[in-house]
Amino acid sequence: MIALLLLACAGEPEGPDPNAPPPAKEIAVKLALNWYPEPEFGGFYEGVLGGHYAAAGFAVEIVPGGPGAPTLELLETGKVQAAISAADDLLLKRSKGIHAVGVWPAFQLNPQGLMVHVSTRIARFEDIPDGSTIAIEVGSPFQTFLWNQQGWEGKVKAVPYGGQVGVFLADPATIQQAYITSEPCIARSQGAEVTFLKAADAGWNPYGSLLALPEPLPAWAPQFVEATHRSWEAYGADPGRGNAEISRLNEQMKPELIGCITDAQRPFVAGTDGMGSMTGERWEAVAATLVEQKLLPPGSTAAGAWKVLR
Repeated sequence: MIALLLLACAGEPEGPDPNAPPPAKEIAVKLALNWYPEPEFGGFYEGVLGGHYAAAGFAVEIVPGGPGAPTLELLETGKVQAAISAADDLLLKRSKGIHAVGVWPAFQLNPQGLMVHVSTRIARFEDIPDGSTIAIEVGSPFQTFLWNQQGWEGKVKAVPYGGQVGVFLADPATIQQAYITSEPCIARSQGAEVTFLKAADAGWNPYGSLLALPEPLPAWAPQFVEATHRSWEAYGADPGRGNAEISRLNEQMKPELIGCITDAQRPFVAGTDGMGSMTGERWEAVAATLVEQKLLPPGSTAAGAWKVLR
């Protein structure tokens, strides 16, 4: 029944067919986010509010997260049926026994990077001078990669990032980690002129906001991925409904801020291969990088960690 409903809706990417009969029985899916409600999850909210998931036979409940949200652990224990993670995190967690498979990335281009003041004239990672201090999640795969790849050990100091931009705004020399979906727009809203250095430009490009499902994959996985893709297409065409819900759930997401974030993230959603695309080359590059940084055992690969379902 679910498959028939999907075929009936396939010619209308802008939304579900209002005349389609309801499914005989909806499949309940709790979707755990790895951060607070923000536009980086806009397509998932549109999927619920716009009826895209319901049209495909799913009753989806979105569970907001926050710092260190254990989304894959919740998936492993069956407390949720779907989870948002990132390609590097999923590979690391799989090496520790988590049974999860990445099936669809909301961010085809990694949203991580560093934020600097325009006044520093830093335009590339290579421009960051020795003696600099960078506020970042110390010990994270991204931090480990940067220090090794750029040769910053003993030359550039890493200090813990507290999650706020106050220090950055007060000190023009400050450099800090950032997500395109957050800090740059927040800083600009406070009058700062900033440059965002994309992690992908340094060679760090795991898929972000990655939809993960349990392993073995449930029978409904292809239908859920297709509904997710259609939901993000609809959100891209008109983010108003999803953003209104995000603003309601997260008081920090003011209209002017949420608009900035939505515009800034568009090229990261599309990436270079198109929305929702994944390739073995990209996955193996991430696995190889994690092995090089000694975060995965020698010989580790991305085999079995991802699957294209549409």
